Amino acid sequence: MLASVAAGSAGSANAQAPDADPPLATATPSAEDQAFAADFERFLDRAMARFPSMPAISVAIVHRGVPVFVDAKGRADVETGIAATPDAPFYIASSTKSFVGTALALLDARGTINLDWTMRELAPDVTFAPDVPADKISLRDLLAHRHGLAGDAMAFRLAYSGEYDDATLLRLLAQIRPDPDIPPGSFRYGNIGYNIAAMLVERRIGRRWQDIVQDELLAPLAMTETLTEGLAARRGPRVAAPYRGAERLYLVKDDRTMHAAGGMYASASDMARWLTLQLQDKGELAQAAATARAPVATLDGAFGPFRRTGYGLGWYAGPYAEQTLYHAFGSFVGARAHVSVLPAAGLGVAAATNDEGAAFRIVDLAALYTYDWYLHGAAHADAKAAEQIESLAGQWARQVEKVAAQRAERAARASQLTLPAAAYAGDYCNADYGTIGVTPQGARLDLTMGRLHASAEPGEAPDTIRAELIPGQGEEFRFVVTGGVATAIEAFGSRFDPCIDSGGKAMPPPAIP
Repeated sequence: MLASVAAGSAGSANAQAPDADPPLATATPSAEDQAFAADFERFLDRAMARFPSMPAISVAIVHRGVPVFVDAKGRADVETGIAATPDAPFYIASSTKSFVGTALALLDARGTINLDWTMRELAPDVTFAPDVPADKISLRDLLAHRHGLAGDAMAFRLAYSGEYDDATLLRLLAQIRPDPDIPPGSFRYGNIGYNIAAMLVERRIGRRWQDIVQDELLAPLAMTETLTEGLAARRGPRVAAPYRGAERLYLVKDDRTMHAAGGMYASASDMARWLTLQLQDKGELAQAAATARAPVATLDGAFGPFRRTGYGLGWYAGPYAEQTLYHAFGSFVGARAHVSVLPAAGLGVAAATNDEGAAFRIVDLAALYTYDWYLHGAAHADAKAAEQIESLAGQWARQVEKVAAQRAERAARASQLTLPAAAYAGDYCNADYGTIGVTPQGARLDLTMGRLHASAEPGEAPDTIRAELIPGQGEEFRFVVTGGVATAIEAFGSRFDPCIDSGGKAMPPPAIP
């Protein structure tokens, strides 16, 4: 589908400024671009025919400032038959970081914030742990993942359970500790740096990350189908539901789990605007985008065929076809996003899917097809894509067989519980991770953690169970049993004790004679 996406750049006030960004391109695609769009559509159709369980894919491709393909195929919601459209928002997970990094780079350029402010300068009222070098770790370090901090519990609450309030987050912030496995200043990718950065910037200037991204980027770029919040009240096209192949997954995002490291839904139409910005070189927004892409941390890694030698403010950088490719990928339960730009070739690709099955890699193949077509020609791109699709089909078939065998093995296990199910009932609390609720359902136990829930399977050791509170990520829960009473749960590397009631008394599950 050929597309032309038009948008004003910064509203009426900014439009008068001498450094305003130029309007996004409205030119008609060239004959070359039209030929590419036809070939790319055939590529997508072949991919979806080869993987019929793939629910949907949403793609935007920009060449030299012109959106040449903006479309979506499949179903945003399979059960209700809702079609994916170019305006349907798909969850882009960690690709959110590139928006947050760009927005903060913009505020830095304006003098509203300083990316070199330290944690202590951002939040002088917070007493950090003594071994945290809060007077040395800067906002730039947090955004470039070279802060050397660990904060799994905060990241878990913000991304998954949603079980928190402001006081809890502030307490966890004050308890952040150095990561013992990472030397200070070294790169390690994660969510916690962006979680901390958002909290500290809000404390310093009184603006939430959602408002900053909305006001500084989404509104000026007219990205009207991109969401950082307001999911429950949304009246536009339905956001894409999550799947693993043909299996519908229960865990969907809500406002409480939309966070600065992974908290955006975006449509193909809007991502065309975002890519067009990345390929501009004039204007305030374009300069901020370039600043965010520029590497800050150095590394030596790869994600499939995509080399990674640097990381900026939300973007990886690495060599590709003797040029520099910048990319910001994201994944979550039932979602995957690929966003990349090759500025020297004038190319940008954004592909998102509501599938963590085969489409997890199809979004990357979509980008590879695009770059191969423009750099090496249609015949090369078609031949390579056909080979890659068949290779992926074999890998996916083996993965399906592996998962089925693992599920069958677990289903055949005998219960390892030494007490009746009712003996384990109750709420178990951990100051860092929150509350695990245990409810007997006959001989089976159901677990909850905030908005997470799962039915448990037998574990492999006495008094253990396995549960996928996060679909596809099994966790072992071990009950500590003393004198016929379940006195605690060990999970997530932590201990959960019986919760304390309002009177200060523990609420243990009942003892079984």
